Amino acid sequence: MPWAGAGSIRFGSNTPCVEVRDLRSDGLLVLDAGTGIVGLGDQLGDRLRSVALVLTHYHWDHIQGLPFFQPVFDPGWDLAIWGPTFAAGDVGSIATLFRPPFFTTAYEDLPSAPALHAIGPGSHRVAGFDLRALELTHPGGALTYRLRGDAGDFVYATDHEFGMAAVDEALAAFARDARHIVVDAQFTPEEAPAVKGWGHGTWKRAAEFAAEVGAGHLWLFHHKPGRSDDDLEGLVLRAREIFPATDAAAEGVSFDF
Repeated sequence: MPWAGAGSIRFGSNTPCVEVRDLRSDGLLVLDAGTGIVGLGDQLGDRLRSVALVLTHYHWDHIQGLPFFQPVFDPGWDLAIWGPTFAAGDVGSIATLFRPPFFTTAYEDLPSAPALHAIGPGSHRVAGFDLRALELTHPGGALTYRLRGDAGDFVYATDHEFGMAAVDEALAAFARDARHIVVDAQFTPEEAPAVKGWGHGTWKRAAEFAAEVGAGHLWLFHHKPGRSDDDLEGLVLRAREIFPATDAAAEGVSFDF
């Protein structure tokens, strides 16, 4: 959930949303639709364009900003949502977010209702971007994505709990030599025993993983609600003892790949 307060200003308090731009084609791909997508919608302004939204899964923190993404309410936008298929639901479930009694406008009545597409493990071409997908260990299911860039690749691996050998080995091969990796680091090693099975990782395991796969840079992600800026800075310093090229994901931070 979002957690805002005086102690969370530096890193920010929105739930997951990562913008990826192709500077040559001006292509735009968005990973997840947490509350951060509200600010993205405002930033995009009135210029009509294509936006591809790729979801890792459907837990609230990864979709709760979508009903407040301004482009869906403005005619003329070319919007598409790509989402995985799980036992509990698929990308079609997104329409439920807009139906009464939860919302005021039915999905099919939105001025720019996004087209819905299924996505699964394997290689894909989405909005001009080359990406691969792999399953993670998370309750109900989740996908990680690897996007190809000119200077290296970007791996977005949030919502994963290490501990299942086959999945962890596949993820290591998937992430190997990536230029930037985002890895779930919601908990500390001390907190981990009490949250076993929740589908999240620790800063320590994320740093070890980055070292194992030869990543260029690690971004600790999916911060625990209530974790202060000072706490996060302390965790980054500890993680850098294992993998020096480590930072905590923060609102507005950008990098090239």
